[in-house]
Amino acid sequence: MSIFVVSGIDGQIKTTRLPSGDMAVSGPATGPLEQIMFDICRWDGRRNPSYGGWIIPSQYTSRAYNKLLNRCTKITD
Repeated sequence: MSIFVVSGIDGQIKTTRLPSGDMAVSGPATGPLEQIMFDICRWDGRRNPSYGGWIIPSQYTSRAYNKLLNRCTKITD
């Protein structure tokens, strides 16, 4: 699991590698971090309401992860 933050914004975005190779992305349901998740995940992923986040298929995880690295600060693996 990796945790990402943005300076000056409360909350965190978390990523988790799933056994399938897909990546789960979760964070606040509203506010600026939710908008960042939406901007990054909407083209390559699908919203999973029961999970409360996004699922990125394995073929797009590197692209989405790199977008998170560009927009946020990674604080843990």
